[in-house]
Amino acid sequence: MTRHPRLIKPSTTQDVTRLVKEAESKIFGGGTDLVPNRTWGLDTSGTWVQLGTVPETTMISIDEEGRWLIGAAVTLGVILEHPKISTLYPLLADAIRAVATPEIRNQATIGGNLCLDTRCRFRNQPPIWRSGLKPCFKSGGDHCYAAPASSRCVAIVSSDTAPALIALGARLKVQSTSGFRWIKTLDLYSGDGDRHLTLEPGEWIEAIRLPNFPPLGVFDKWRMRGSIDFPEVNVAVSVTQAKNSRTMRIVLGAMGPEPVRLREAEKLLGEGPWDPERLMHAVHTARDAVHPYDNGQIGVVGRKGAAEHILYRALKKLRIMMEEKGENA
Repeated sequence: MTRHPRLIKPSTTQDVTRLVKEAESKIFGGGTDLVPNRTWGLDTSGTWVQLGTVPETTMISIDEEGRWLIGAAVTLGVILEHPKISTLYPLLADAIRAVATPEIRNQATIGGNLCLDTRCRFRNQPPIWRSGLKPCFKSGGDHCYAAPASSRCVAIVSSDTAPALIALGARLKVQSTSGFRWIKTLDLYSGDGDRHLTLEPGEWIEAIRLPNFPPLGVFDKWRMRGSIDFPEVNVAVSVTQAKNSRTMRIVLGAMGPEPVRLREAEKLLGEGPWDPERLMHAVHTARDAVHPYDNGQIGVVGRKGAAEHILYRALKKLRIMMEEKGENA
């Protein structure tokens, strides 16, 4: 019988740091990922540290430099209802709206969505289904069913908010025993599906810091059903237009153990007019840069095709938005 974890409700950031440094402890946000994993026997942690009892993690505020801070325990629903965030950062709002259902968004937290456990169609199955397979990397074994030649786990990071926050240039406040540090959102991910976060024991995310001047951006997602489902692929694109330059961020998610920045496509679209030929060239460059594995629902070919389709759709939408603002595309 699976034993129940103990749930601890700390009141300070110091308490959280001390507790998450213990072996077999995990942060508990809204529980929309952790509880189902526990039910399916995919989580064996002995202690859950509830983040929502720490005041600093539950607030949306403005720092001394005028930048918006969102506590890691703020729910996705609260962010959408905020009178300023959705207006100032529509790219983030669109990504949040793509997460599951309203009921889940009212429970799930922004920090939890960033730290979602990785998923694989060979592992995220009922226990009786998994019993027919030898343990994979993520289950303590030495094999990957999705990529047999791989020396590490390729389970998928399925967060919808991660690509959006990367495209926005957001930073994460990471607490530890030695204080706190700010990291880029992309630096949260290791590229290994087994230990997919770069956080060390005792480290945890307290807040997300959004930029003062958000870039223009678009989020898009492809999934099997119009709600509930995790993405087969998602994309966030953003552009910051200066007088004689254009800075792009193009991020594909749900293609592997970490979101991918498509830097060659970014460089291509950072210069010259966005005519159909250049857009297609950028999309083909992006398609050739990603290498999904057979651990989703639609296979390798289907996922590459979906990535190409939604990226082209997002870029066309972004071009229209730029033209509406009187910016050259």
